[in-house]
Amino acid sequence: MNWAWNQSLKPVPKLVLMALADAADDVGVCWPSVATVAAKCNVSTRTVRRVMQTLVDRGLLVSEQRYRNDGSRSSNRYRLRLTGGDNLSPAPVAPDSPPGHPRQGPPDTRVTPRTTRGTQRESPPPQACHTGSGAPTSMAPGGGNLSDLEYPKGLLNTERERARYHLKDLPIDLAQQVLDELSAHMVAGAIRVSPLAYLRGLVRRARAGEFVPEAGLQVKENRRRKAHAEAAMRRAEAMGRDFVAAQPPVVESPLVKKVAAIQKLSRRVKRKSG
Repeated sequence: MNWAWNQSLKPVPKLVLMALADAADDVGVCWPSVATVAAKCNVSTRTVRRVMQTLVDRGLLVSEQRYRNDGSRSSNRYRLRLTGGDNLSPAPVAPDSPPGHPRQGPPDTRVTPRTTRGTQRESPPPQACHTGSGAPTSMAPGGGNLSDLEYPKGLLNTERERARYHLKDLPIDLAQQVLDELSAHMVAGAIRVSPLAYLRGLVRRARAGEFVPEAGLQVKENRRRKAHAEAAMRRAEAMGRDFVAAQPPVVESPLVKKVAAIQKLSRRVKRKSG
């Protein structure tokens, strides 16, 4: 939180900025609720909103609105305008509390998969492996390129690079299950820490053999349905092209009608799954 400490602000704005920095990852991204920040700072939610707007106006904070699948508002996504690289405080010596020693203070989240809460520096990104073509890649144990996984849409490019580093020791299938679980909780708005902090908790469970996919199963099913619908559409389009090429321009036949019906159904399924 050194960056937040060094800002010239009045006490309440600095306290709010420090609360955001405490929840942010090493690129300054977080999305705590206004109520959570207010509780940390012992001020009203109205004061937090006013202070956040002041921080935005001063160029210290970027605020982005987030929405759930049903269109309802979720907590905003905030990005601290860090300068001079990573100025967040270094990680604690022992990020995880030892057995029998509970952590001090309540967690700032409703759903935390056994992950450490608090400011923590991300591990450095891995050195990229290079293929014969010269393009960098990141391989998982047993084969499979981590870059080919389906990552949550809400992750920034820098966050995806960090995510690949955390997943590098997992088999490719297990890594995808972990990402699906993360995606499901991000969409549901159930995460009150940074996505990478939540991902670290899931990865620790996966390495310990304690990870069981739950919400991510629906993400996997939606992806399967989408792939099936797209494949059906490609087949239908290929059938339509081949048939039209072999027939006169105007033909009223049951086969043409059937192909058109398949195309229409495929587009409808694709819209629903998308």
